[in-house]
Amino acid sequence: MLVAVVLLLLAVVGVQVASAFPRATGPRPTPTPLDAAAVPAGADASWPVCTPPHGSTRTMPLATAPAFTIVGVNDGLPGTTSACIARELAWAGTATGGSSQPRLAYYVMAADPWTKPQLRWVPHPAWPTSDLVDGTTVPVPRAFAEATPGGGCAGAHGDPACAYVYGWAMARYAASIPGLPSPRTHRFWIDVEAQDTWSDDQRFNQAVVEGMAAGFTAPVGRGGVGTRVGLYADRTEWSSIIGRLRSGSPLDRLDEWVAIGPAGKRAAVDALQHDRPLTPGGRIRIVQWLDGRIDRDVALPAAR
Repeated sequence: MLVAVVLLLLAVVGVQVASAFPRATGPRPTPTPLDAAAVPAGADASWPVCTPPHGSTRTMPLATAPAFTIVGVNDGLPGTTSACIARELAWAGTATGGSSQPRLAYYVMAADPWTKPQLRWVPHPAWPTSDLVDGTTVPVPRAFAEATPGGGCAGAHGDPACAYVYGWAMARYAASIPGLPSPRTHRFWIDVEAQDTWSDDQRFNQAVVEGMAAGFTAPVGRGGVGTRVGLYADRTEWSSIIGRLRSGSPLDRLDEWVAIGPAGKRAAVDALQHDRPLTPGGRIRIVQWLDGRIDRDVALPAAR
């Protein structure tokens, strides 16, 4: 009996020691670095590739045989239509494939329409006066509605609830642009840039972008477009325009397309693998760099 007790005590001690000093594990495997030369490059283009209604001092070139394309649908500002849609879509048809991204996606501008640069181009913004968009009541999140007397959009220019409804309406507008093939089966990237076209109120700016994201992703039966969405920005502008996301923001965990400015393909591939995303739970899927006068992009290669 005594021997049994001793053996039992030794077993208990052994378990405690094992718990205090868990078995050593090897280092976590690190992803295999990508060879920049082997990563196919895509490209994006918008209104500067032709003369838009607002005029242009020069025409931007288009990349030759990109792996994938992202086509801007606006004439530089939300609620407008690019004069280059036909040319851009014809160019998108030359995409060669070979990356994890589809050969065609779209991007749409987002902004506060009441800033001076916006009003200079669009003097009379399509600003909502209620929570209705094309007969559908937009479900404004409490975080934005509670900042408004009455709990909904009543038309005030600085109202976060109206900003959310405006974003939703701009998503529907973008998806309804004539000549845009299959908007419900292609992703829309929301372009957040140009600090002077945004409010100083980051919560207001978040409301615009959240409303746009919700408008794109909501099912058609609930007044949305019913497609996928992602975020485009560079780190500095995202920080100044959007800042820290509100708790529970659906913008967190979205796919991201991050701009790094004038650089090279090697730097873009490195950023694709190692840069920190714009939001805590975000996922960088595409990195854009400026190659002379062409916007080029890299994404992970297609799975094999």
